[in-house]
Parts: sequence; C-alpha cells; structure tokens
Amino acid sequence: MLWIFERAGRQMRCEIRREGAGEGTGYEMIVTNEDGSQRMERFDETTDLIKRSMDLQRDLLESGWRQPK
Repeated sequence: MLWIFERAGRQMRCEIRREGAGEGTGYEMIVTNEDGSQRMERFDETTDLIKRSMDLQRDLLESGWRQPK
C-alpha cells in the first residue's frame, strides 16, 4: 500500500509492505521524506501497524500535507 502526500510542491511517500515471505512475517512501513531520505519501522502485529500509520497520517495532515487528487 502506498500513500503520497504533497505540500508546497514537495512530496512525501508512505509505503506499507509485508516483511519477507511466508507466514509469520511482519510488516514494514517505509517513509520517504521530501529530501529523499528514508526511515523504516517494523511491526509484528497488524494492530500496531494500523495505529502507527493512522497516527502518521494524522500528523502529516495536521502539519499541512495533503494527498493529491
């Protein structure tokens, strides 16, 4: 899953993907900042991943980032 956010002509991306292959693997959330730098967070539980991704989206929206139409 990929979300793109824009603000003042700049862009950020948030990607969520499965970590590894097969059962029992977790998830990765990769945030690509406007300068191209990246950070990754790993989650074993989907509930933790969902909460964190919702918090991140809320923070971005509150700081002026918007999803393109």
